Amino acid sequence: MVTDTAAAEAMVERLLAVKWDGDTAFARRKSRARLGREFLRRTAQWAVAVGAEERWPFSDLAGALDPELTVDPELLARLAPDDMSSDPFPVPPVVGEAIVRWAALGNLPKERFPELDDPYEPMLALFDRGGAYKRAPGELNLGFSSIQVRTVADRAALEPLPIDVAALDALDQES
Repeated sequence: MVTDTAAAEAMVERLLAVKWDGDTAFARRKSRARLGREFLRRTAQWAVAVGAEERWPFSDLAGALDPELTVDPELLARLAPDDMSSDPFPVPPVVGEAIVRWAALGNLPKERFPELDDPYEPMLALFDRGGAYKRAPGELNLGFSSIQVRTVADRAALEPLPIDVAALDALDQES
């Protein structure tokens, strides 16, 4: 396996740029909730497909898909929380590392499981729509809403939700 180092580095930069914006997160709370639910659905489907259900929704999907995958530990260390930051919702390191490791797989996931959607695309879109989230027992706290995690089987069985920009913007326009 060849690690896509450039993709991993680019993803670290993208994640480091995520900042909490309360006004944006509030205005987009409906779409952020949808993106959180879709993240849980997709990661559940991947966890079942690659046998990584044990620590879901934060299991190492990339490592389960390719146990030989290596990503520079110094690169991943850049995702550690900044003690000087006032960001109330930083990107949690466990999900940040999972996203970077996934990016390092390059095209391998699509080649092996073409029927499954990218598990982290919804989370990246959620970050773009106002910032990250915090973990709470049994839920993801998105700042102005929360999502129950439930079980792998519950989430994997759900139908996909549209997460294109137009659908998300329309959802946020609803009263």
